[in-house]
Amino acid sequence: RAKTSLNQIIVVVVEREKHAMKLSDYQRVKSVFTQLPMNCPPPMHALCEQFPQLSLDALFSIYGQEFSRKVRLTHGKFVRSIESIEKRYLNGEDVFDIAQNVDFPACQLLRLIVESVLKVNHKSVGKMLKRPYDANGLFPSEVPEDSRAMTSGLNSNKGKKLIERMKVDCERVVAWDCGASPATERSRREAGLEYERILEEALRDIGAEFETETDLRAEGASRTPDVRLKVPISVCGRTIHWIDSKASFCDPQVHEESGSKQF
Repeated sequence: RAKTSLNQIIVVVVEREKHAMKLSDYQRVKSVFTQLPMNCPPPMHALCEQFPQLSLDALFSIYGQEFSRKVRLTHGKFVRSIESIEKRYLNGEDVFDIAQNVDFPACQLLRLIVESVLKVNHKSVGKMLKRPYDANGLFPSEVPEDSRAMTSGLNSNKGKKLIERMKVDCERVVAWDCGASPATERSRREAGLEYERILEEALRDIGAEFETETDLRAEGASRTPDVRLKVPISVCGRTIHWIDSKASFCDPQVHEESGSKQF
């Protein structure tokens, strides 16, 4: 009975996607995204026509995952070379031109520039990107004296103009960057929460008793999966105590790292 119940859960989730994806289709879609420059919008309309059996949600999920992997692979390189990138920006080169030239997301690149020039931490930059003209003054009024920018002949007046330019650029990159902006990050979080709700609804539909991540945190649990079953179930001879809903596309790599190894 327990095994049949889990199958019911799987059916409920899979039915949201009307067609199973073939591995060959996935590999073709993935190759489009891996070859795409990071500041180019993904050709979703063309892919929808080429792969009518795949949902737009599935295509965006694959794109987001490949985009994030590319950022993680190259981020350290740009952290180490921030001095040269900062110099280009201070010399007046547009942030989009630099981003296009080095093939790194404009939003992430501006984060690194703001951190370096204004001597602020990563958390503060996130708030500055979202609200550059915040009345509480997230941006400083002047460039810090120990900033490398001050050694390039930057006076107080030019420093204030630089800060205003950064504010404008924050608005520009957030509005334009389709892979690394705060809006993109928020949509990924919301997608993850949506599928957690689907999992919980599927469990309730079959009458399974469980505790949610919120319940477990309230209890002070050290580990908080999305769902902990009050009565374990058996699947293929293995005892299942909890279920995690991953906010990512289950490609072969994710299946191996987050699926089969844990199972």
